[in-house]
Amino acid sequence: MLELKKILIIQNKFIGDVLASSVIANNLKEYMPDSEIHFFCYEQAQDILIGNPAVDKLILFNDSALKKYSVLKKFAEQIKKEKYDILIDPYAKIQSRYITWFSGADRRISYDKPVFKHLYTDVVAQADTTQLGYCKALEDRLKLLEPLGINVQHLEHKFKLFLSKEEKEEGKEILRRAGLDLSKPVFMLGILGSSPSKSWTLDKMAQLISFIQENYDVQILFNYIPVQKESVDLIISKLKNTHNIYPEVMGKSVREFLKIMSACSAYIGNEGGGINMSKALEKPTFSIYSPHKFPEIWGCMENQPQHASVHLREIRPDLYVRPDLDKLLDKASFYYDLIDYDFVIEKFKYFVQINFPQLISSEKKVKRPTTGITALLITKNEEENINAYLSEVNKYADEIILVDSFSTDRTVELAQRNSKVTVYQREFDNFSSQRNYALSKAQNNWVTFFDADERLPQPLIAEILETVKNPGNKTSFYIYRRFYVQNSRLKYSGWQNDKAIRLFKKSCCRYKEEYLVHEILECQGQTGKLSNKLNHYSYKTFADYRDKLYFYSKLRAQELYRKKTKPNFFHYYIKPGFRFFHHYLFRFGFLDGYAGFRMADLLSRYVHKRYEFLDELWEQKE
Repeated sequence: MLELKKILIIQNKFIGDVLASSVIANNLKEYMPDSEIHFFCYEQAQDILIGNPAVDKLILFNDSALKKYSVLKKFAEQIKKEKYDILIDPYAKIQSRYITWFSGADRRISYDKPVFKHLYTDVVAQADTTQLGYCKALEDRLKLLEPLGINVQHLEHKFKLFLSKEEKEEGKEILRRAGLDLSKPVFMLGILGSSPSKSWTLDKMAQLISFIQENYDVQILFNYIPVQKESVDLIISKLKNTHNIYPEVMGKSVREFLKIMSACSAYIGNEGGGINMSKALEKPTFSIYSPHKFPEIWGCMENQPQHASVHLREIRPDLYVRPDLDKLLDKASFYYDLIDYDFVIEKFKYFVQINFPQLISSEKKVKRPTTGITALLITKNEEENINAYLSEVNKYADEIILVDSFSTDRTVELAQRNSKVTVYQREFDNFSSQRNYALSKAQNNWVTFFDADERLPQPLIAEILETVKNPGNKTSFYIYRRFYVQNSRLKYSGWQNDKAIRLFKKSCCRYKEEYLVHEILECQGQTGKLSNKLNHYSYKTFADYRDKLYFYSKLRAQELYRKKTKPNFFHYYIKPGFRFFHHYLFRFGFLDGYAGFRMADLLSRYVHKRYEFLDELWEQKE
C-alpha cells in the first residue's frame, strides 16, 4: 500500500475521455485507499463521476470559459492553493499544461511529448499499438501510474459508473410511465453520432431499425440530443411504421440518460459516448465505427462476447493497408456509405443470438461470421503478453489455437476468457515440433503464426485480411519486423531487414523438424511479402534477452551435436568475434549507440555459449 497523498487528475475533454480517465482514479484508490483524489473536468461530464467512491472532489469548469486567460489563471491559482502531491495530466493540452506549470505539485505526470514534457517530473511514452490487450485509450492512461511504482499488468482496466438503487428504479419508472413493458427487452439505439463524420448514413440506419422491428420482439429507444431532432424526424419518416418505438423517451441530462440506460437491455448504434457509458453499465453493445476511428483505440472490452462492432476495415481492408486518415475524415459520408448494410445485419444477427437467445427461433440461428483464418501461438509463461496478442489477432481470426508448455503463471487462465481460443497443453521439446503440433490443430487452411511479443499495427491487420481474400498464386508471406529493446527501436544492428514468414497456408507449409531453434518453415509454392511491418518487443531488459539467448544456445548446441560437430578454437573465438563485428560494424550497430553495442556483445556471447553447451554434451557422452 502506498502512502497517503493528495492527487489531482486533469481531464478537460469530452464524456468518453472523462470516463476513460476515471479508471486512473479507480486504480489509485485501490493502491492508495487513504489518498484524497480530486478530478478536474468540464461541467457536462460531472454526471460520469457522481457516486464514484474513488473521486473525493470535483473541480468543474465551463469548456468555452476556460479558453479565456483570466478564467484559466483563476483555476491555476485555485489548484496551487490545494497543494497537491501528485498531478496526473492525461489531457496534455495548453490549458492543462498551464495549470500543471503553476500547480507546485511534487510529482507531475503526463505523456512524453516534445517541448512541453519538461513541465512534468515524469513522462510516459504512448505506444503505437496496445501492449496489454486493453484498448489504447485505457492503456495509455493506466501507464501514467507506472512512475508511481504501480504494475500496470495488475490494474483493473474496465471503466465503471455508479448509480444508486434509487436512480436505477427511477430509470425503470421513466420507462413504465412511457408505456414500455419491462418484461421485454429494450434496445437503446444511438442513431446519430456526435457529428456527421461519426454517423452511419440515415437511410441505412432506418433500414437497421426496420430490420429490428420486423425480426425481434423488442422495444426501441433513441439516444440523441435536442439539436438533432430534425435528423431523428427524418429517420422516423423513412420507417414503415413506428411500432414499438418510443422516440420521446430521452434523457434530459447525462445522468438521466444513465438512469434510463440502466433499465435497457442493450445499446446499438454509432460508436461514441453512449456505447462507452453502456459498457460501463455492463450492457451488451453493438458499435458501428466511423471509418476514421478504430476499435483498438476506443473498442474497450470488445474481446468479450457481449460486445460486438463493425468497421469499414472488415469490408474494405484494401483502404486501410496504407490509410490516409485525413481523406477518410474529409469524405466521411462517402466512406460511411461503403459499410455494407448486409454485412452489418449478419454481424448484428449473431450479436442478438449470443446476447438474447430467447429472441431467436431455432430455424433463424446463424453462424459466427468468419474470415477463414486461424491464429496459432505457442506459449510458456506469457502472462504479460497474452492479452495484447489476443486483442490483435481477435480482429482477424475466427479461431485461435494456443499450445502451452504448462505455464506456471496466468497465461492459460487469461487465454481461456476469449471464446475463440482453444488451449492444448504439451510438454516443450523444441520449437519446430511445438509449432507443427499447433499447425495440426488448425481448422482453417490460412494461418498466422506470430509470437506473443509481436504487435500488429492496424494497417497490417487490414493487409492480412485483404491478402487472404486475394492471395494470387502465393502460399506464404514474409512480414518485416521492427525490433524494440526496452520500448526503444533498434534501427540497425542487423535488424533493418529482419523478416519472417508469419502468414501461410498450412496445407503447403511445415516446419523442418531438424531445426530445434530459429525454426525454418518449408513451403511449397511461391512466397510473397506484405508491405506493412509488425513491431517486435523481444525483451524488456538486456538481462531478459541474455537469458532467452542462452536458452536458444542450448537448443542450437543439440542441433550441432546431432550433426556430430565438435567445438574447437575457431568456434570458441573466431566465430563470436566475427558475430560482434558483423552486427556492430558491418550492420551499422554503432548507429544504435550503446544499445547497439550491447546487442552485438550479447549476440557474440550467445555464439560462444552455444559451443560451451556443445562441449558439455560431448563430455557427458565420454
